[in-house]
Amino acid sequence: MYFQNKNIYMIGIGGIGMSGLAMFLKLSNLQVQGSNYPNNKQVKKLQSNGLEIEIGHNQKLSENTDIVIYSEAIDKESNQQFLEAKARNLETLTYREALGKLTQDYKLIAISGTHGKTTTTSLLIQALLANKIDISCIVGTNLSILNNWNYRKGTSQYFILESCELNQGFMNLNPEILAITNIELDHIESFQNLEQYIQTFQELADKTQEKVFINAQDTNSQKITINNQKKEEFNNSNLPQLEHLIGDFNRVNADCAVKIADYLGLEHPTSLQAVKEFQGIEKRMEHITDNIYADYGHHPTAIQATLEAIKENYPNKSLCLIYQPHQYSRTIKLIQQFQNCFQKADKVIISDIYECRDTQEDIQAMDVDQFIQVNQHSNMENAQGLDNCKNRLAELSKNYDIVVIMGAGDISRLYDDLK
Repeated sequence: MYFQNKNIYMIGIGGIGMSGLAMFLKLSNLQVQGSNYPNNKQVKKLQSNGLEIEIGHNQKLSENTDIVIYSEAIDKESNQQFLEAKARNLETLTYREALGKLTQDYKLIAISGTHGKTTTTSLLIQALLANKIDISCIVGTNLSILNNWNYRKGTSQYFILESCELNQGFMNLNPEILAITNIELDHIESFQNLEQYIQTFQELADKTQEKVFINAQDTNSQKITINNQKKEEFNNSNLPQLEHLIGDFNRVNADCAVKIADYLGLEHPTSLQAVKEFQGIEKRMEHITDNIYADYGHHPTAIQATLEAIKENYPNKSLCLIYQPHQYSRTIKLIQQFQNCFQKADKVIISDIYECRDTQEDIQAMDVDQFIQVNQHSNMENAQGLDNCKNRLAELSKNYDIVVIMGAGDISRLYDDLK
């Protein structure tokens, strides 16, 4: 292992991916500690498993630190621990660079794509575990099949990894098997246009050694050029409706997982039954309490698909959506796509806009009122912040049959204490 006999410090250890990596490294008998702000539930779980974690990023790194792994969410210009690591000439790795080092000793199955990669990765994990394959994995959510964690350290050659394109990060990987769930321009801060975005997936497909699984229904995915012997397509034609995952898009995700399991030579009936029994994942139409649900959707296409699936399943129920746009930059670049994505909701409440890797120019160019003015929904309002939304939850839950709290930022503050 690349990290053997190294002391590792992780800045932003409480992020969902970073926390899984931290536990994986700890179980590999390595010395791991880190810092995070805020003191979130992943931090508390890590601490309960014996990891030493500092709240905030002002503390000095220990003298015996060999490698610093950092979240790309930190500000490298001002983060004191990152600056100290650079001043001391310590080896520094982004989370995705560290994943590349970690997985080089495994047969890597990488799940990529704009939408659905967390669900597809989770479905594949369930299918392989059902087939008694002792896989290793890291996925972008906590799963009940992983004892409410997002990682597993197994004994087999297989490592299943949810692989993100942010900052071309998945190019650190060398997969034997790759799945591309779909392609639609996202992570605007990393890519200038759709063509550059598609090209990054092309480059990952080019370096994949054995097989690339492509969504047969997705136009942009079909633009990826792959040798016919290396290419396999998936769709939703062979799968029944899934009991715990709503929407046609989730049948496509499930078919991808089953096709990969078939390629590995596993028992098809076992894999199919595993995806049928899949209970869903955290923040993907997760039932919180009563008639309140949480969903991670933040891209216009994902929002629209989720709302349409809810209305298809519950055509006679009223639906209130509380939504937090994720990033000023994404909101600005995709504003035209946001115009019609909320139409299936009877009521839409915009909490605020979550700031993440945004410039001051981005922040000054967009606010909630401008977002609402551009949108074409007839019943949308500015909540003036998360606290106001939280105060109204009981009222909204009483007035609407379904309340969905949606977003990828700190909107989870609305429901964390309701679970």
